Amino acid sequence: MKGATIRDVARRARLSHQTVSRVINGHDSVTAETRDRVLGAIRELEYVPSAVARSLSSQRTHTLGMVTTDVSDHFFAEAVAGAEAEARKRGYFLIIGSIEEGSEDDERTYLRLMLERRVEGLIVAVPRLRLAEDDLLADAVARIPTVLVASDIDLPGADHVDIDNRRGGQEATAYLAAQKHRIIATITGPLDWPSARARLDGYRDALREAGIAADRALVEPCVDWGLESGRRAADRLLSSAPTLTAIFAQSDLLALGAIAALRARGLRVPEDVSVVGFDDIPVSSVFDPPLTTVRQPMREVGELAARLIGDRAASARKTKGTRHTLRAPLVIRGSVARLDGVSRR
Repeated sequence: MKGATIRDVARRARLSHQTVSRVINGHDSVTAETRDRVLGAIRELEYVPSAVARSLSSQRTHTLGMVTTDVSDHFFAEAVAGAEAEARKRGYFLIIGSIEEGSEDDERTYLRLMLERRVEGLIVAVPRLRLAEDDLLADAVARIPTVLVASDIDLPGADHVDIDNRRGGQEATAYLAAQKHRIIATITGPLDWPSARARLDGYRDALREAGIAADRALVEPCVDWGLESGRRAADRLLSSAPTLTAIFAQSDLLALGAIAALRARGLRVPEDVSVVGFDDIPVSSVFDPPLTTVRQPMREVGELAARLIGDRAASARKTKGTRHTLRAPLVIRGSVARLDGVSRR
């Protein structure tokens, strides 16, 4: 059955369709009586205004765009969920472009698509942003409110939202040092990600504060954040530094992969080697042992990004852009043991 049109509403209310349009779009130039007649007709006919038609008449699309790294990644999926919820609260739709690993050329395609769809704000959650020097992105920042998530790219006029990765890395490592560990290794994510570099800086900060000499042999970079990379990195560490007693892994999946490698060698967690992760993915709390980790408040990051765009759009003011950093708290569970100074293996 075909739905009612704006002209059907006009006939039912015995008004012109232009008047009905003014009521739908919230114009003040109609009387209360006229507005009531239109709203009554809309209810009777169950009329749903067309978003496309409204955008043409009001010069608004009520949409935000979000270009993000692959949403199968828990980190970015949470950011998308937060942004979508906040956008909906503010009366926006969210269009999402997800860039899979190896498909980085899609960045420009998705950005162009968003701008052609006349989005009213843009969230870019791509840490390794190839478009950083692209005129298309600079033009977007100049035209519409834009927020960069988890990026160290400096674009005048864009807001930035991220978590405090350096502090998170520092607190994770400092906790291990406070448990008397002195041979503390780290498994990093890809070091072309700003977050991986910041967490590594935090690891080094904590070692320096604890009076522990940094040893490059205890740093194992990975090409991704996954389980298999964590397992292989832990194997390399155990071969080069068999006396290590603790590992700070820069993601929970890296940490779980490392635990698999430790167990394959007959080592217990945390009795022989303590492990701290980073993310607080859902499985972390039910793993055996429950994983001590740094919680990334990514849903809050997405919410804040959408809120900043909504606020900028409402004020219609041009700003220089600001940087917002959310704390990533340490969640203490059962994967860390205090080192008592006695060799246990």
